[in-house]
Order: sequence, then C-alpha cells, then structure tokens
Amino acid sequence: MEIKLASEKDCFQIAEIHFKEIKHGFLNQLGKEFLGYFYSAMINSPNAFLIIAEENNSVIGFVSGSTNLKKFCKEFFRKYIFKSFLIFLKKIFSFDIFKKVFETIKYSQKEKKDLPRSELLSIAVIQDFQGRGIARKLLEKFISEMKKKNINSFKVIVGENLIQANKFYQKNGFEFHSKDAVHKDTPSNIYVYKIV
Repeated sequence: MEIKLASEKDCFQIAEIHFKEIKHGFLNQLGKEFLGYFYSAMINSPNAFLIIAEENNSVIGFVSGSTNLKKFCKEFFRKYIFKSFLIFLKKIFSFDIFKKVFETIKYSQKEKKDLPRSELLSIAVIQDFQGRGIARKLLEKFISEMKKKNINSFKVIVGENLIQANKFYQKNGFEFHSKDAVHKDTPSNIYVYKIV
C-alpha cells in the first residue's frame, strides 16, 4: 500500500469512494459527476489538496483538505460553474438541496476569528479495507502535508450523530472546540488539531 498525493487520474475513483462511503454528506446528494469535478478542482488548486491510499493501482481511501476554504470555494465556483451548472439544474428543483447549497456557500464564506482557516474536509476508506489503520495513515500524511505548507492548526467539522467519526478524531489528538450547524437540521462538532 502507498500513501501519496492524488493526481488528476485519481479524482473519479475518489468520487466513487466518497459516494459509497460518505452517505450522510450533503455533497453526495449532488451525485458522482459533481464529486468528480469537485475533487478535480481540489487537485488543481493551490488552496486544497488530496491524499490517497493506493493498492494494486486502485484507490482504497482518501483524505481531502483545504489550507483556505474560503479561497478554494471562490476558485471552484469561478472555474467550474459551467461544468457544475447542468448538475445543479437537475437537483436545484429540490428545495432541500437548494437550501443546503445556499447554507454550504454561506458557511464557506464565514470565518470565526478563533478557528483556523485550514480544514480537513473528508476522509474515507472503502469498506473492504476498513479497520486496518488506513485512515490513521492517511491522517498522518495529511498532517505532514499541512506542516509542509506552514499550517500550524486545522479544523474538522463532524456531524454530531456520527459516533465513530467523532471517536476517530478524539482518539487522534483533535480537541473539541464548539458546536455549530452548517445545515440547520444537522448539528455538528468542531474539532481543532494543533500541529507541533
């Protein structure tokens, strides 16, 4: 198994893993095609990056993050708005999805002074490889990359109801910061990781 930075060729495998393994997430509701564009944007952005776990030339897990989410979101909508428009058009007639798109954009532009701008956005490992410490190895590489970029702390936002995910971050050195709700109907816990 190899843990490394993702490249353009990996983005649709990453989208597939996200779609299968992060079922609770809002981005899933926009579909695999949108996720492919989203992760392609991350790979090509100076404000974001993706790390993959690969075995036998197949992606088996990933972690994504941004050094500045506000800048990344502006960049994504500027560069990918036309590619994403038709996908949004199919989904936007759902009031729930429209509301969540608006809430996500609003959240990405909001900055709390006592929270880092850098963020771990998602981490997932395909089911057949779970329980082998791969998520931990992905996190270690993620922290190493943040350090290379001179980032000394980053946050992660986790749904309050995601018991295993909350335990993972608590176990791996994240400190609880506060509660918030990116989407009004989904309370979340905010954790901060300080790089030493």
